[in-house]
Amino acid sequence: MNNEEKKDTIETPDLIAEETEDIAHEIEETEEQIENEIDELNQQYLRLAADFENYKRRVTKEREDSIAYGNEELIKEMLNVLDNFQRALEHSEEQEDAKPVIEGVKLVQKQFMSALEKFGVKPIDASKGSEFDPNLHQAIEHTESTEIKEGLVLSEMLPGYKLKDRLLRPALVVVAKNKE
Repeated sequence: MNNEEKKDTIETPDLIAEETEDIAHEIEETEEQIENEIDELNQQYLRLAADFENYKRRVTKEREDSIAYGNEELIKEMLNVLDNFQRALEHSEEQEDAKPVIEGVKLVQKQFMSALEKFGVKPIDASKGSEFDPNLHQAIEHTESTEIKEGLVLSEMLPGYKLKDRLLRPALVVVAKNKE
C-alpha cells in the first residue's frame, strides 16, 4: 500500500468531525420527530379522555332522565283514566239511579285496563277450574270441593298481573282440595 492509498483510508480529523456533526444533526432531527409524535399522541389521549368523560356524563344523565321520566307515557294514559273517574263521580252526584254510574265505572275500568295493556301489562288467568301455577298464583286458602278437582283454582280473590314476561303481582286464589 502506498502513501496515497493510506491517505484515502485514513480519515482526517476534519472529516470525522463533519461526520459526527451529521450524525448529531440526524439524532437531533429524530429526537424532534419523536417529541412531536409524543406530543401529538398525548394530545390525542387528552382529547379521547375528555370525550370519554363527556360520554360518561351524558350516559349518566340519560339514565337518570330515563328513571325519572320513564313512566311519562304511562302516567299520561292514567291521567285520562283519572279524568274519566272524575266525570263518572260528578255524573253520579246528579243521578238517583245507580245503573248509569255503574256503566260509567265499568267503561273507565275497561279504559284503565286498555291503557295498561298498551304498556305490556296483562292479567293472569286465575279463572275457576284453571290449573294452579305457583309461579303465577299465590294460594291463600285450600278449600274442600266436590265440583272441582284437587289442585285447580276454585276462585280468584285478587287478580294478578304480568308486565310482559315479568310477574308484577301473583293472583291470590283459593285452591280446591279433595274432601277427607
